[in-house]
Amino acid sequence: MSDYNAGLFKSQEQMRQHLVGNYCALEDWMRCCPRSKTMQGYSERLACWVLISITCKNWGCPICGRKKVAHYARKVEAAEPNRFITLTINPAMWSNPREAYDGTRRAVPKFAAAIRKVYGEFEFFRVLEVTKKGWPHYHLVTRSAYLPQPELSRLWKELTGAPIVDVRQIKKRQQVYFYVVKYLAKQEVIPWTDRRTSHTRKFFREKDWEPAEGLGLLESHFIGHRADQFAKWNLQGCTLQKYSDTCWIIKGITSQQSDQQEEPQWDGSGIEWKPAS
Repeated sequence: MSDYNAGLFKSQEQMRQHLVGNYCALEDWMRCCPRSKTMQGYSERLACWVLISITCKNWGCPICGRKKVAHYARKVEAAEPNRFITLTINPAMWSNPREAYDGTRRAVPKFAAAIRKVYGEFEFFRVLEVTKKGWPHYHLVTRSAYLPQPELSRLWKELTGAPIVDVRQIKKRQQVYFYVVKYLAKQEVIPWTDRRTSHTRKFFREKDWEPAEGLGLLESHFIGHRADQFAKWNLQGCTLQKYSDTCWIIKGITSQQSDQQEEPQWDGSGIEWKPAS
């Protein structure tokens, strides 16, 4: 794994505060989604101003995609699954990978429903992966009772015509994190879908939350630019403290900076922005 990717997966080791000054250093530290917008508001709970990045959340995004990998790996590990299941497809039955995906993706929940009727609880997190030739198959991290492989193979063949199903017991919890990272991080873009994952309603033990939730924002406003670009022109001399991957606490902000902020305007030269005259 490159140093750049390792930095994203080990955010807890990153420097937690940054003095707004040099833009290149700020851009590298904040790692904002290139298509993100920004919300600034005053948090009643934290008693300070905060900067929140509203990201695109797409798997193909060089920032969001990697952050989603780490996010889901942590959540899946916390869900305490006990089995890995791989469901394959039969390329001979389909004219192209997109047709194979459209013809088998709905078979996964049907497969799960059939298992529940006989074996009880079956919750899963599904990861879509494609082979080097582009054909899809599905990796499931599941929580269930004992499942005989021959029965799973029979069910999947009835639904898709593909009999090959691999089942493995999870022996160590840390296996889960690296399993999810392995299959989510190895490919950035699947040309015919951006839905890389899905899961059953009861699989996760914890609820997702948005950056603005729980902050108790008394007032807020949206800004049509990335958080690092906004900070460069409006928060010079302030210190940003990382609250999460998409939220920063603003320290040292003056009343003039919070009330009279300049809207950066595109000057047509790469990533540089300049304040409105």
